[in-house]
Amino acid sequence: MSLRNLFQFGKRLLKGKKESATPATGQQQKQITYEPKPSQSQGQELAKQEIRNPPVVLKKTKPLQMGDDIAPAFGSSTYDWAMKIGRGKYSADEWLNHLTSSRKVNMRIFGKPASRIERADKRFKYDSGPFAGKEVNISREELFDTNLAIFNEAGDLTGGLLYAAKKFGLKLDANEVGAMIKLNPVNRLKAAEFGVQKGAQETFNKAFDEMTNTIKAVKLKFRADSDLTTHLDDALYQMGSMKNGELGKGVFNSLRNSLRAAKARPDVREQEKILLNKAEAKLNSAVTPLRSNKTQYGNETNYTLQGGKDYRETVFYLDEPVASNTKPFMDPGHFGNTGLKNQIYHVRYDTRFTPDGKKVFMINEIQSDVNQSIAKSLSKSEQLSGTRRFNPFQADIELNLLAKNRNKLMDDINVAIQQGQPNKVQALTKEAREVQQKMNNTFTRQRDQYGDMSRKDYFPLVEADAYGDHALKYLMQKAAREGVDYVAVAPFSKLSFRQGYKAGNERFYGYATGKGIGNKGKAVMPELMKKSARFYNTKAGPTKISLSDPAMPYKSIKKDKFKYPDTGTKKGKEITSEYHAEAVDEATAKAADFSTTLIPAGDPRLYFDAFAIRVSPLMRSTQKTYKSTGGLVVDMFKTMRYN
Repeated sequence: MSLRNLFQFGKRLLKGKKESATPATGQQQKQITYEPKPSQSQGQELAKQEIRNPPVVLKKTKPLQMGDDIAPAFGSSTYDWAMKIGRGKYSADEWLNHLTSSRKVNMRIFGKPASRIERADKRFKYDSGPFAGKEVNISREELFDTNLAIFNEAGDLTGGLLYAAKKFGLKLDANEVGAMIKLNPVNRLKAAEFGVQKGAQETFNKAFDEMTNTIKAVKLKFRADSDLTTHLDDALYQMGSMKNGELGKGVFNSLRNSLRAAKARPDVREQEKILLNKAEAKLNSAVTPLRSNKTQYGNETNYTLQGGKDYRETVFYLDEPVASNTKPFMDPGHFGNTGLKNQIYHVRYDTRFTPDGKKVFMINEIQSDVNQSIAKSLSKSEQLSGTRRFNPFQADIELNLLAKNRNKLMDDINVAIQQGQPNKVQALTKEAREVQQKMNNTFTRQRDQYGDMSRKDYFPLVEADAYGDHALKYLMQKAAREGVDYVAVAPFSKLSFRQGYKAGNERFYGYATGKGIGNKGKAVMPELMKKSARFYNTKAGPTKISLSDPAMPYKSIKKDKFKYPDTGTKKGKEITSEYHAEAVDEATAKAADFSTTLIPAGDPRLYFDAFAIRVSPLMRSTQKTYKSTGGLVVDMFKTMRYN
């Protein structure tokens, strides 16, 4: 397909005209963006569908739902604001003024008066709905990820749909801009959850109790048979191992062998055999969901604080190739054996309790394998400038418009030459060269002076505070829907120091006080909790949560010792941190080969301080993508460092 025809498709796409033939993809033009699986709609196809059957501009939909009647897990306040522009079509400059806060700054250059336009994040308040009166912002990161508008460090528009529309003189309506926002790769992330499925633990517990009671009943009935009772005691021992979390096939095989030996005793009647077989079958069935969705790092003590219940892991991934990257599908990191493609970040958490019995989701770790090194190697301006980190999503539409703009400029140059206008020829040639360079650089990876690739791979949520905010909102919503009362983060002094001292971890997770490095300043996760608390009219602050399950009063108490580096605010200070390696009931404690201490529920020794946010019912609804500005990042070009 020629560039002219490629543009014609892009223009028809934006104007909402129906396509009679399958459109060419960027890949067919050797300008690859992405190629979703057949089960997923291609970005252009999704945009075409959205524009073909657009929502009514200014349609009264719930906040953040992006015009859909069914609430997504995450939504965009930028979409809501775009719909506020009103009916009609608007120029790129009009859209820029709508989506950003701008002001004219007068100055003098070499003694002569001059001026420039400064742009900052647009902030607005919802005027109705559940978030009425709440202020939100339109971040430059979201404009970048949607490929709507890309700015350089000076605030000049240098890329995105609005850049191309400005070059071409194309006006856009709210539905066309809204289609781009909905196709943001952040809105296309998928979540894979590992751990206990909903209801699976309860089903297992019920089957476990039935098996235990059946064994005890048979043992009581045939207590005179010492050989039989020995086999049944062995079976109860295996049941005790299961209660402590050992659910592998080995323990079940041992249980089966003990029951088989018991049933072989001559006094055991068919009635007892049937009862034992039935209970065993239920137990085997109930354990399958707990095995099939196994977690991977629950036993990694450097990264996981022992003592929690229902340990879980969630991986957010982009199940689409990013063909402009070094590899369309990045090699998976921590969760390499899951088969999940382009893993963006993961969060690991468990369930704990407050002294008054409230449930708490406690975060053990939030980490992005793909974005950590990228965030460290780029400044904030480089992350969002489109030069060293290029976003290929929806780039085809921009290229279509630029190609047509270049062709128009060539025609204008020819006319200017014929009319003998050298100054106009020079100006038009310069503009055409800039457009061509923009198109050439789109999918070409350049090398720097050292021979290294100057362009970094693109994945959304590049900064630690970005994916930390996304993880927090995911858990707040999950907590609200599952009846959990708090979301907390394990303080640095309780867990993260086990990896060795890393200033990034200290600043990211912080302390129970909410402070950062040296227990001073601000920490990332506590600050994100504070902002969410203001938005949801709830509270965030130090909260006491349990070291282990209060229902298991016998604890195996261990201690960590850690010494801070000789530099910095702590200057070699030592800390001692207690944790519970095991928490068991009385019967298990008596039979255990490790020492235990009785710490009943309500005992102050059972709890430690962590920073937490109280969950509110409103968190059940769609969560806002992208963090609020202000607070942590004052300078919009400041790099957020993590690890």
